[in-house]
Order: sequence, then C-alpha cells, then structure tokens
Amino acid sequence: MRGTVVRWTAWTAGVLVLGLLATWIWWRESDTAARWRFEEAMKTYCGGVLAYEKGPLFDGLGHHVALRGDRSARKDAHTCRLGTQGREVVVALLPGGDPGPEQLRNTLPPLRDEVLLPVPLGGGWRGWIDGSSARVLLGCRGSADRVAVTVGMVSPLSERDAETVFAQPEMMWDGTDHLFGTRFALATAVKAAGHWGCEPETGKPLTSLPEVTGDEATDRADGTCAGLPFARDERLDTVRETAVDRSAVYEVCEVAASHYFDDRYSFTARFGPYALTGRREGRVRDVTGEAGARGGTLWATARCPGDTERALFTGYTPPQAATVWLPGEKGEETFGLPAFHTFAKRSAERHGCTDLRLPKPR
Repeated sequence: MRGTVVRWTAWTAGVLVLGLLATWIWWRESDTAARWRFEEAMKTYCGGVLAYEKGPLFDGLGHHVALRGDRSARKDAHTCRLGTQGREVVVALLPGGDPGPEQLRNTLPPLRDEVLLPVPLGGGWRGWIDGSSARVLLGCRGSADRVAVTVGMVSPLSERDAETVFAQPEMMWDGTDHLFGTRFALATAVKAAGHWGCEPETGKPLTSLPEVTGDEATDRADGTCAGLPFARDERLDTVRETAVDRSAVYEVCEVAASHYFDDRYSFTARFGPYALTGRREGRVRDVTGEAGARGGTLWATARCPGDTERALFTGYTPPQAATVWLPGEKGEETFGLPAFHTFAKRSAERHGCTDLRLPKPR
C-alpha cells in the first residue's frame, strides 16, 4: 500500500512538472503569450502613454517590437526607444509659459540638420516631418497645456534620397517608415493627452504625407517664400520653401543667388514652445527683446492665438550678399530686411497673430 502511494505521488509530481514545463514553454514560445507579455509591459513602458493599439489614427505596434530603454525626466515627460534600431520617442506634457531650458531639453529634442525643410503634416495637425523625425504638438481645450511628441525615424532621408525626392516627388516617402512613424506620433499624442486629462485639439487621420519640392525659380514661389520682394536684387534666382499651413509650427524660406555666392538668405517662423527653443539654438541663441538685429541676424515676435509664448520669426542675411558681385558690377545689400518684414507679416497674418514687433529699418 505504501509503495502504491509513493508511486502515485511520484506520478503526480511528474505530471505536475510536465505541466509546468509545458506552461513555461507555451509562455516563452507561444504567439498569444508573447502578445500578452507585450501588452502587460506597455501598461507602464514609457509612462504607459504609447499608442500600441490599433485605432483610427494608427494600425498598431507589432507585439514583437523590442523595448530598448525607458527614462522619465519627470512624471509627465518620458523618453524611450523602440525596435532593434532604437527609434527614439519623446512624449511630454508642456505647461503654458516658459518651462525653463532644462525642461525644454528633456521634452523637445534639438533640431537636427535636416535634409528636408520642415513639411507641415496637414489634416489640421500641428507639427511637421523633416526626414529625420516627426513632431506633433497638441493643444488642450480650455487649458494652456500642450502635449508634445517627437518620433525619430529609423530610416532618415539622406542627401541621395533627397535628390530622388526632388526629381520624383511622387516617390517621396516610398520605401521608408515615415508615414508609419508619423501616424504613431499622432496616435501617441492623443493617447498621452487623455492619460494626462487633456482634451486634445486633433486633426484627421493621415493616409499619406505631403510632397516636397527642391529649388525653384523665384517667380514660382508659392509657399513661405511667396510675395517676397525679389525684384530688389537681380542676383536672386532660386528659393527653397515649405508649404503654407495655418497649423504649421515651424516654417522656413530660403533664397539663393546661386551664381554669386553659396550661402542663402534664411527666414524662419516658430510657434508655441518651439519659439522658446528657437531662442536657444542656432544664430538667434540668447537674443533679447521682442525684435531686433545683430550682424546678419534679424528677429521679430508676435502674439498668436492658443499660445502663451510669443511666436519667433528670424532672418539671416549672408555676408557675401553685400560684397560678392560680378566683375564690373557693384551695389549694396537691399533684400534682407524688407524680405524679412514681408515674411514675418505674411506668416503672422496666416496664423492669426497680432502685436507683431519688427526690427526697425537701419
């Protein structure tokens, strides 16, 4: 009898071990279990605000995507990486006003040297894509808070890609992950807004990304360079510009005199918190006052609806514009300041901004 009990106990233990082993193998190897583990991890990964689910804005993340890093600058600002190539994602709730340089660094990654100028997303969304990242800024109804999302691209456009893009605009985003990353950014911004109690101001689902153009003749300018006083300087021949969109938060116009000098006139407009980062980057770093001029750098500001920060408009006049002429020719630089005034006025009017402060004529 005792031997029977021992055998029965051993048999039971063996069955239990085999059952546990089978369960462990299922948990490690089964596709269903992998999905459960992924969904459980996403409840807390990157603050639990990433849009991994399928919805109207995004088709969802595959449950085999690698989660490669997670850090929080504060309870409502998260940075993490996805996939084997480490796509960086930054999601943050930004209060109205100036949060200070440290918080800006943690929540709005600095702009890279983009192959493409910032292309507005369209569809009523505030944000842009520039070939290396997609950025989204959601306003909160009844509040000065905003939700900001930046998604880095695993396959950023190269100079060679850009040449193909400009030659065949219909091939713009083919073979890349830019539409996927942008839709993910939009869906994540909306999910994060709900998580943080923000009623977001959203746009329509994106099914494609806008086309871009390369250099064009000045008389064909129809975007952010349209209406500039090109007739003031016969050397000017080409422009590179972004499409106009009332929801854009970053606009650029570049004007070239390609037969005379390599550097370009550059005019930019930044809105919301990106106006604050603009004051801490590039040629306008640490500019003071609401309008002014320093060397070849110009800046202006305006108050825009929905933003507690004043919009920042900047202009750059290349030094060669005052010195480089063909033999037998001479003159003076006459385009920079009038063009900057026109650019800033048109942009401010397009965005419904008021109280535009411009640098005075020299």
